[in-house]
Amino acid sequence: MCDMRVFAAASLAILASAFHLPAQDKLPEGAGKASLVKVCHGCHPPDITASKHHTREEWEHLVVDMINAGATGTDDEFSDVVEYLSKYFPKTVNVNQADATVLASALAITSKEAAAIVAYREKNGAFKEAEDLKKVAELDYGKIEPRKDRLKF
Repeated sequence: MCDMRVFAAASLAILASAFHLPAQDKLPEGAGKASLVKVCHGCHPPDITASKHHTREEWEHLVVDMINAGATGTDDEFSDVVEYLSKYFPKTVNVNQADATVLASALAITSKEAAAIVAYREKNGAFKEAEDLKKVAELDYGKIEPRKDRLKF
């Protein structure tokens, strides 16, 4: 009878781990994926976390909240998780609606650059595409280029 319980428990563990595999397969390949899967799988499938989109600072706060809730891992693993999530699941921002604070945070630009975007938008109307941001003289468009996927219009 005891052997049957051990077999049943082992079988359930194998089945439970199999249910997490498809979620892991949906995650983009990249540095930090293994850390995300390792650190997060104890409480929830990793794809739940990865279905969210946040700024780097928001991801950092979320990871700290998870650590405080009992997530275990090394400092390097938690750092890898933040890097991975920040890269593959960034917060998107509507440049025609967001205020300067949101723009600065989501696009990793200075508050002065973000204010320049808002001022330009208020004076000239809505932006239609990322290239339109090149018209904002006070903005270093080179900072926006790698973050174009975060923009909504």
